[in-house]
Amino acid sequence: MTLQIQAFTLGPIQNNTYLIYDDETKHALVVDPALEPAPLAEFINQHSLILLKVLITHAHFDHYYGLQFLQNSFPTLKDVYLHPDDLDLWRAGGSARQFFGKNLDIAEPNQIFTTMDDIFLDDHVFQIRSVPGHTAGSVLFYSNELKSAFCGDAIFYHGIGRTDLPGGDFDTLIQSIRNQVFTLPDETRLFPGHGPATTVIEEKENNPFLH
Repeated sequence: MTLQIQAFTLGPIQNNTYLIYDDETKHALVVDPALEPAPLAEFINQHSLILLKVLITHAHFDHYYGLQFLQNSFPTLKDVYLHPDDLDLWRAGGSARQFFGKNLDIAEPNQIFTTMDDIFLDDHVFQIRSVPGHTAGSVLFYSNELKSAFCGDAIFYHGIGRTDLPGGDFDTLIQSIRNQVFTLPDETRLFPGHGPATTVIEEKENNPFLH
């Protein structure tokens, strides 16, 4: 059983949404379903995948706007995961009002996790690491099997997440990156919420915000 990663850049804010699936069992999960998720749904259907879980790195609207579409399209999708420190942000509409002039009304996640938990797709393990600073409840999901971390908006290629929105704090974010991202193996691929993928060693050596 081998895990595969398929990345999609979706919607007007150019969000990265990640589909991770086992090529034998066809079981799949999605990280951060963004706006305009039709290409993602089409890929799932074309490859006869069974979508079981959605993992949310943080509760800004652009990282979960496509959730309801997926829930309506795939009845196998039962579990939606979020850190409890971002529940208030979710309930407030994920800052959608600032961008759209209206709040989102999407049912709350049913799996509220802590960093003591692991998330499983079949026998494949995803470790949760807390990376507050962009939002209070921001996390990354790390797969040792894939040598990859799905980071949301904590860190980007030569950049970091903005800290001027509710729950943001620059010093906290820098500490999160140093303690939770830079302690991963240097070769770890970092898949961010926006922009190109990068690696731990690349950001250690060349990210201007960390020097």
